[in-house]
Amino acid sequence: MFAGAGQLGRFDGKLKTTLAPTPVQFPNCAPQTDKKSLSSPQANVPLTKFLQTIYRPSEIQLAHFEAVGVHVISNASPRDIIPDPAYLPPSEEWLAISPDELEAKNEASKRALNNGKLSPGVKTYIERRHELSIDNSAAFRTVLRLPTPPGETAVRLGNAYAFFKSLEQLSTYWHDTSLPKQPEETSADQSSTTTVQQAPSAPQINERLGPGSPLHAEYRQQLITAFIKLVAYDFGCNVAFARCEPRLHLIPPPPSPPSYFNSSATFIHRTPTDPASTRSGIIEGPVAVISSRASTIFSTPADSNLDFGRELVAVLLTAQQRARESRTEKRFGADAWWTSTPRWGGGPGGPIGREADTPEELPAPPGPGAERLSGMNEIKKAIGGINGSVTGKRSRKLGGSHLYENYRKMLPPSSGWDRRARYSAIGKVSGSGADDIFLISAVNHHVSIIRARVPDLLLEALEGKVAEWERVIVWRSRWFDLFLKDDRIQGMDLIWGMMAWLMRSEQPEPEDEDDEENKMDLTS
Repeated sequence: MFAGAGQLGRFDGKLKTTLAPTPVQFPNCAPQTDKKSLSSPQANVPLTKFLQTIYRPSEIQLAHFEAVGVHVISNASPRDIIPDPAYLPPSEEWLAISPDELEAKNEASKRALNNGKLSPGVKTYIERRHELSIDNSAAFRTVLRLPTPPGETAVRLGNAYAFFKSLEQLSTYWHDTSLPKQPEETSADQSSTTTVQQAPSAPQINERLGPGSPLHAEYRQQLITAFIKLVAYDFGCNVAFARCEPRLHLIPPPPSPPSYFNSSATFIHRTPTDPASTRSGIIEGPVAVISSRASTIFSTPADSNLDFGRELVAVLLTAQQRARESRTEKRFGADAWWTSTPRWGGGPGGPIGREADTPEELPAPPGPGAERLSGMNEIKKAIGGINGSVTGKRSRKLGGSHLYENYRKMLPPSSGWDRRARYSAIGKVSGSGADDIFLISAVNHHVSIIRARVPDLLLEALEGKVAEWERVIVWRSRWFDLFLKDDRIQGMDLIWGMMAWLMRSEQPEPEDEDDEENKMDLTS
């Protein structure tokens, strides 16, 4: 792939050269607003009409974020990101549990979930923490099935195998930051983008083949998915690609037509507990959203604005999908005349399009050849062939006639709702007037967890129902480097707290019979 630039690898006992590594940059877009209540940014111009003025991604500006009312709090602590910090795992307390008390403490640490099951306990947490603490080099040897150095034991990756497999793929494009930085000397007889790599002092399993900028988005998506599944599975959730294109719908007041912003986001869904729904592919939620971007350059404000715009679209469309609970889809134009009345305003009109070219449907021309033409049509229709019944059946089987019949129909746009999805605002505090949307954001080889408080009035403003709404408060964590074990453990703790809070049970826990007897004794 990078043969033209010279690959980095140990060939013939010598170190080759490669393109310089892509510098690690992060987007820096943090709009602020002190307004608690907002309205249309311009007189007589609704919010949806103002957002519809964005035709190209490069046109996204801070004014659009200010119009929505976005207030970003950067480098927020985990206690600010999780609405109730009590759902964060008490890592110091759990790690201090002795092996003899682990089984008893494990059952006591489980909580009731909103799917009728119990949450994972301290035993599962310690296991996940141990798996993510494995050294990258040792894990890559297991993935690549390389022999273990003398005196060392091969590690067992367990549930983290898929994560380290994806991380090893990224290490061929990005420098493994858990290793000492490789000293680089620019060669005088080569271009400025080509460097001579010196042998690293620490053991390294594989070599970087090129810069991180051309890395395909699929590799990063697989890494983030494997990382989240380590926690989501134990809470009864899964990561799945959207079966319908995720869209943020904008519905301005009539007569303006609606529009949408699409997104490449994926979702965390709750898995049904009944086997029949699971086999049918039913999903519930969405619980949270994942946004993985392939951008690596954020040198200008426009680059950061575009990246934050993608995150904001993912957050708002997730809020729209969660708000579909107990609602039915109403497709645009479902009751309009142009989806129910035949073409040309319903007049007789006669045959149009392909029907007009069919000889048997055309009126016979006057003259002596009329009988002969009519007879030929009857013969063709009887034996098949051109314009005959056999060809017509064949055409329908090939799909040509089917496509034409669909073209003739005036139908509303395709559905944006997944028929096998049970839309639900899982984890939303009822009566709060807002929904806490969690986004796992990924760039380079880093992740950041975002909590956005989206008011219900804003969703109604995007549907053109109200003219005033409240601001959107966004808490963003720092960027966690997945190559560093301390960072990925801290990221796992935050995702654990996120899943525990979203999947919490609102029902009061049943009390023990002993407690009931004690209460009766106290009152007697």
